[in-house]
Amino acid sequence: MARKRGGRGSSSRTDMLDEALVSLDRSRGPLFLEKQEQNSNTPGRPDGHRDPNCCRRPQNRMRISDLEAIDISRAFSEKPHLKGKLNKVLAKMGQSLTFIGDTNKAQPYTCPLLDGETCLVHRSAKPIECLAIRDDESFSSEGKRSIVRRDQLNKDLFADKWDYKSIPLMLATYLLDAEGPALGKSGSTLRKEQQKKKRRESTGRLDTEDRSK
Repeated sequence: MARKRGGRGSSSRTDMLDEALVSLDRSRGPLFLEKQEQNSNTPGRPDGHRDPNCCRRPQNRMRISDLEAIDISRAFSEKPHLKGKLNKVLAKMGQSLTFIGDTNKAQPYTCPLLDGETCLVHRSAKPIECLAIRDDESFSSEGKRSIVRRDQLNKDLFADKWDYKSIPLMLATYLLDAEGPALGKSGSTLRKEQQKKKRRESTGRLDTEDRSK
């Protein structure tokens, strides 16, 4: 399994992790737009969702990084639409783990985040490659840039102590961690809060300027 990174640690370390999660979420934006354009003429695949068969064994071999696993785990702890879904995901995760070994090699498994025909974390903590990969298993230039950015964020946080493994393996490290880095807000929530703060500050500046006239 990926090595646990320990508790929340210093405030500066926590801030670094939060900023990395925001950057990770920011990288998803262009990929969502790209997916919507690709799938605009494909019925039954709203909002950029992939064919669910691509998320099932034997086709699915998706792997994620530590930072993405932390983001997913945080989403389950604070996103309203994921409340009550954890036990079902854990059961599916256990089933998936029976088919794969503890290795960073690509292995076939059914993704525990697949709920019927859709991904539970599609809009809240979607893995970068799940968004970036195209129907022909290739990546666009935008997708490649996002993958490079994801890897760099992991390196900045964990140096050479980060992993890239199948989703069930990575989630097994973080999803039930009540004290470590999985405790907190997901990147999508943190980013929205940053945007709201900037809007409030901008409005405050305009109000101050108006009163000074």
